[in-house]
Amino acid sequence: MEFLGWRSFLDRWNAEWAAAPSTREEAEEDGEEGSLEEMVEERLGFPPVSEERISALEQRLGATLPPSYRSFLAASDGWRRADSAVYLMGTVDGVHWHGDPMGFQANYENALSANSSAQDVVMAGMWSRALQLSLDSDMTDLLLDPGDVNAEGEWALYVYRGWSGEYPTRFESFGAYMRARFAEFHDDNGADPGFVNDTTRALDASLERARLACLAGDDIDRQLEAITEAMSYGRPGARKLHAQLTSMLGRGGYLHGHGRLDDPLIGREFMPLAAVDHARGTHRDDGWFLTPLHEDDQAQGVELLERIRERRHVYESPGPFGEAIVAAREQASLGDTDGAWRTVEAALPDWEPYGDDHIAPVGLLADPLLGPIVTPERGRRVLSTPRGAGRMAPAAGPGPLDEAVPDGLAWLADGPRSRHAYRFVFAEGVSPRELAERLGDGTLLPPHNQLETDPWQNRVRATLDRVGACATEAAADGESGSGWSFAFRNGLERVQPKRLHSLGEKASRSGGRSVLVCCVIRGGTSEAFSDIFHFSYWEDGRERYGFTVTGGVTERSGDFPETLDPRRFFPQVPDRKAADERVGERRALTAISETFGLSLPRFAIRHGRLPAVMTEPVIRPSGTGGGVQITLVARSARTPPSAP
Repeated sequence: MEFLGWRSFLDRWNAEWAAAPSTREEAEEDGEEGSLEEMVEERLGFPPVSEERISALEQRLGATLPPSYRSFLAASDGWRRADSAVYLMGTVDGVHWHGDPMGFQANYENALSANSSAQDVVMAGMWSRALQLSLDSDMTDLLLDPGDVNAEGEWALYVYRGWSGEYPTRFESFGAYMRARFAEFHDDNGADPGFVNDTTRALDASLERARLACLAGDDIDRQLEAITEAMSYGRPGARKLHAQLTSMLGRGGYLHGHGRLDDPLIGREFMPLAAVDHARGTHRDDGWFLTPLHEDDQAQGVELLERIRERRHVYESPGPFGEAIVAAREQASLGDTDGAWRTVEAALPDWEPYGDDHIAPVGLLADPLLGPIVTPERGRRVLSTPRGAGRMAPAAGPGPLDEAVPDGLAWLADGPRSRHAYRFVFAEGVSPRELAERLGDGTLLPPHNQLETDPWQNRVRATLDRVGACATEAAADGESGSGWSFAFRNGLERVQPKRLHSLGEKASRSGGRSVLVCCVIRGGTSEAFSDIFHFSYWEDGRERYGFTVTGGVTERSGDFPETLDPRRFFPQVPDRKAADERVGERRALTAISETFGLSLPRFAIRHGRLPAVMTEPVIRPSGTGGGVQITLVARSARTPPSAP
């Protein structure tokens, strides 16, 4: 989860800790009446520290504190139970230089050798100069090292557990340590179905979006990040998804002993991979592999190991993909491995999952004939191909609000395309239905396939949309709220300013606010078709300020806030190339997103199914007459706004 700011982060942590099953169990173990109420009332944090006291601490220490710890003190004077072995840490009156009372520095420096890394050298010198944060603990030190500083001025934090005999664990900063401990707290409680809160709901929604995106083959690295985060928080199902992605990418991650072999996902996909890993490893005792299995599955486990070792294992899959696997095995058995891969690749869209937690044919990697042909590069190809439920385009529907991971607007400028075009308008405080009434004929169509105009081929093509609208600050019926709704249109050509401005005017009726953006980048040098980027801000049907960049020339109107001055994005430099327009486009989109707190749902627009409205065109494509356009309408996810 993206960091929310110390006060909101600590308040969330405290509230979720107070309601957690582990907190209740700890109170019951104390055996005293009223123990739970006393623990909750005690809270984890403390009142904030004044700037004067923080400055006095820095004067006492003779050093400026790193940013994340300094800002933490401004929110709470220390923290309880940050770690299972740290009961109190970080108070302004308690922190002090560690001073290496046990003489660890000499021991660590003596252990250095020519093979030691630069990080080993830094850590060896840490003991005498570090700041001690842990004030009450079970032989555990939290040490901030002013000799290990990153580009943001953060000091690395080392956790040394004196009873473990292990080297200290390094975190990039105090903030990174606290976020890791928050995730660990969640992981400790994640298996309890009664542990439900804002964080679990946000992570589960993110996990579901990532699952659907994986099936659609969309931005696998990004989905892996989301799934990895959910797994670190102990969210159910995350580990299975993570193991499938990392296996296909050649990074291991096999699951073992997490279910019965009569479950096809376990018996046909995961366990053969675990058996291959065991057979290739150094474990001579098969008990290591068999012990985690259910007692009724032990015999099958023995047979599976024998098939793997004797290279007799055959991967099977249902449906047309399974039939292709049979043909590919025949090709591979004859030496045509490239042909076998082409057969597998062609059948990927027809692959059928065994259930909702199945996103890739990972068991294929355990097949002695076909496994070797699926290199990590080809595994990525498998993951990037829409398949199973991703090909059938089910609507995921809106999930719980997740402000921690907004998409923003800058993603519209992503990708290698030299030519692209879009426009969107946001309206504040109205529902998608009301926005449809303002922009179109009043009819909000059901989830619709986006019609995308291709101006380069002068044709219209259909693209599938697979996720419903994202809701924010909306009532239970999804029709009201104080957030922003948006209308998005992909594919423009010759922009007619009057028709374009009418969108901002209509969207901001009745005292409302609206933001309008239009971008057309053709990637060429033709003066007849100049690149265009337009932005305008509207209130109550009137444009307050805006700018239009056409072929490197900027026209502006109104009084701009400094954050949106077009000179920051599109400097007046002659003979700029199209690539410069892409840089300016990204910068402008980022500033607009941050200023107004706007975000467009990347997955929903690229792959989803969104309600739509019939609108009059704001352009007149060359070679065609006028007509209606289909515009996707939804409520936007929201980022924390700056003041416009």
